[in-house]
Amino acid sequence: MGHPEGVHALVAHNLAELAGRYSSSIFLRSADRSASVAHVVNVLALGLEQGDQVLVWADGLDEQEALEAVIHALSEPR
Repeated sequence: MGHPEGVHALVAHNLAELAGRYSSSIFLRSADRSASVAHVVNVLALGLEQGDQVLVWADGLDEQEALEAVIHALSEPR
């Protein structure tokens, strides 16, 4: 996780918007919790902070592209 302030509302919103561009379902997992990237509140509930290890996975026709986009978005400090 590269965002200095962790995943706050704007970051979660941007991830959900990004996920909407793909037909695949995209998920994040941290510790023992997981969330669909499409659901802002669930992503916020993960409490992701800078430096946290996050597993990202996707399922669908464009899963590889979706994974690359979300991983890039999570690792970019903006």
